[in-house]
Amino acid sequence: MKKILVLLATLLTVGHAASAQAPASAGATPAPQKSPDQQADRRAQYLAKELGLSADQQARLTPILLAQRQDMLALRDKVQATGRQRGMGQEMKATQAKYIDQIRAVLTPEQFAKFEQLKDEQCDKLRERRANGQGLGARQ
Repeated sequence: MKKILVLLATLLTVGHAASAQAPASAGATPAPQKSPDQQADRRAQYLAKELGLSADQQARLTPILLAQRQDMLALRDKVQATGRQRGMGQEMKATQAKYIDQIRAVLTPEQFAKFEQLKDEQCDKLRERRANGQGLGARQ
């Protein structure tokens, strides 16, 4: 269950991995949240750069990333609305598997291996931030 929650949190933050943010000062208003479309586009651009995607691959990947983002936001909203995480692990796992299979179909085997490596690195960074008490919002 923890692994699935870490994966969900990683996927929610991976769109922001390409840039670092300065810590917000006390009393500062937070920057407005980007739309799912903007987040999917940003993630597709990041993956295109990191994985060496062709324009066609990037165009095929963007709607998959958008659908994934929307589904994950819906799951997050469901957890927040009900206040319960019980049973969500299976649903998250199934959702992630569906999108991983779609992403795998777009990427070459070498690109997919690199994609998995990037995902693992994001999980490691998230665990490190959590261990340091910084949570999801803090950037180093």
